[in-house]
Amino acid sequence: MSNREIAAELFIAENTVKNHVRNILEKLHLHSRMEAVVYAMREKLLAVE
Repeated sequence: MSNREIAAELFIAENTVKNHVRNILEKLHLHSRMEAVVYAMREKLLAVE
């Protein structure tokens, strides 16, 4: 989902989403959302059907 779509779904500002995504990526030492998806799959946090 895009930042705008996530913000609308959670009823928060788009900038808040950007900040959360940035903080998550930084804490996990990742560079992109795609790396976060791979990480989540590897750690079995995300199931792909």
